[in-house]
Amino acid sequence: MKKISKRQYQIGEVLKRTLSNMFREGLFEDKISDLFSITEVSPSPGYQSAWVFVSAMDSNKQEDVVKKLNEIAGEIRFMLAKKVDMRSTPALIFKTDNSLDYANRIEELLNSDDVKKDLEKTTKD
Repeated sequence: MKKISKRQYQIGEVLKRTLSNMFREGLFEDKISDLFSITEVSPSPGYQSAWVFVSAMDSNKQEDVVKKLNEIAGEIRFMLAKKVDMRSTPALIFKTDNSLDYANRIEELLNSDDVKKDLEKTTKD
């Protein structure tokens, strides 16, 4: 994973907080009614775009939520520009956050019988 600068991290956090507040205030309720959370915002090095990672509360609707958000990304960007003090507001690209699925898969692997057997072998040696 590519390391981001402190400035990119700070801008990402401001964007994340502002976007979260905008959705909490219901600014786009008529366009997207599904519940989701913004887990991370990762701006590009030139701040021309930002990847917004979202996690739907209903995992079956994950792809649908991302699709809807990308359809109204321009409108969201316009409203975001009014709320943040930046020279230019980055284009928003919404993506699915799979980190929870990844963590669950690792936990499954660690709890599997094969891993337990390997752990028992190394503790006996």
